[in-house]
Amino acid sequence: MDVSDRYVLSLAYGLVILCFMAGTLWGFAAHRSDAFGYGASVIPAILAFGLLTDHVLSLGLGTVTRHWLLIALFVGLLPLDHWMQKQHLAPPWWLSLRLSITAVVLACLIFVGLQPIP
Repeated sequence: MDVSDRYVLSLAYGLVILCFMAGTLWGFAAHRSDAFGYGASVIPAILAFGLLTDHVLSLGLGTVTRHWLLIALFVGLLPLDHWMQKQHLAPPWWLSLRLSITAVVLACLIFVGLQPIP
């Protein structure tokens, strides 16, 4: 497997994880009729869709650029998790779990992102 394949595989797996994490936020928001919570929980998945492949919504961004934007989206989910917890929508242990998961995901994505492409 060459480095560009690793980028594509890492991007695809990362997008699945990001959408799963955003989906849990939607589940938390469903406990209360709050337009902000619903919107904030679906926007990351919609943005992630734009990073999926080379299609019209990706705006011609290359694989490496999409990979680093995915990293930014993971970081961007953390304030939403914090907000959900402050609103008592997420369980008390949620944010510590998310910080651990995000640290592992970011370490993996950054490791791949730092690999030079021949």
